[in-house]
Amino acid sequence: MDKDGRPPHSDAHGLPDELSDLAESEDARQDYAALWRLLRRADTATDAAFSVDAAWDDLADGLDAPAESPESTDDIGPAEPPPARRSSDRPPRPSARARARRSWTRRLGVAAAVVLCVALGAVLWWRQPVTVQTAAGEQATVTLPDGSTAELNGATTLTYARGFSSLPGLDAAARQVTLRGEAFFSVQPAARPFRVETSNAAVEVLGTTFNVRARLQGETPVTDVALRSGRVRFITRAAADRVASGVILDEAGQQSRLAGQDAAPTAPAPLDPKYLAAWREGGFAIRNAALPTILHELEIQFGAAIRLGVPAAQTETMTLHYGRTVRLEDILRDIAVIQGLRYQQMNDGYALVP
Repeated sequence: MDKDGRPPHSDAHGLPDELSDLAESEDARQDYAALWRLLRRADTATDAAFSVDAAWDDLADGLDAPAESPESTDDIGPAEPPPARRSSDRPPRPSARARARRSWTRRLGVAAAVVLCVALGAVLWWRQPVTVQTAAGEQATVTLPDGSTAELNGATTLTYARGFSSLPGLDAAARQVTLRGEAFFSVQPAARPFRVETSNAAVEVLGTTFNVRARLQGETPVTDVALRSGRVRFITRAAADRVASGVILDEAGQQSRLAGQDAAPTAPAPLDPKYLAAWREGGFAIRNAALPTILHELEIQFGAAIRLGVPAAQTETMTLHYGRTVRLEDILRDIAVIQGLRYQQMNDGYALVP
């Protein structure tokens, strides 16, 4: 130790060179230095409570004390006293330098073990993906590690790697997210591609704004993509050749759908932009959909249970558009008028009945 109580080979933080070299940044070096100071204080407290020199002297005095003689009997004469232990017979006491070296080695081993545990814990934490979920009737906006944003509709789950990295400080090949539900993405341009994966499809972009909806229709996974600006490639998730497969959406207002696991995306078709922005403005929009599908989408967006009290075969497909904030009761009233039904509020939600 030097006059300041630091190890003979240490940096400006008092951290040994062996640990200082492990730190990849100034912040990490400061964290290690704080941990090292805690270990030094713990050793100081132990040294104050226990004196190595005093313990060694007690042991040496005990070895020099004569053993008690057993009591004499008629058959056994008095035992001869043991020969006095000479100082030359004692093992040599470790020097102060040797004791300091052992203490320093012990501290270094403990510190290295602590640093290793911290590093492993940090790697395991980093490898855990980030997951953001919204409940039915809830919306949220997520800022992704690259500055891109994702606006989540109700009943949606978005998952992505922390920092868009495979390991701390090591970027992944692509900025990839996994989506279950519906989200509107505003992607920041970057050298690495941005990729959205659903259960049956993938959307690849370099910088654009677009909407992705990935829902189940019965047992069939369906992914819809609608482009607002920029350019995207829409492909089957299991496609071997991503460049040659799929379709390209490169005009604002284009949309495409992929239903099932093995089908190809539909050819790009025009979509009125008002249908793309409705849910983000608090409205509701859907095109050429069966009534059970419409009611399911209303349940997701407004977080209320809706029961259809007539057979689905007796209803008709509908197109609805509400461009601004609208109440669920107003939509149900309009649906009831068009379908020749009436809606009523129940204890657990709403019902459409004859």
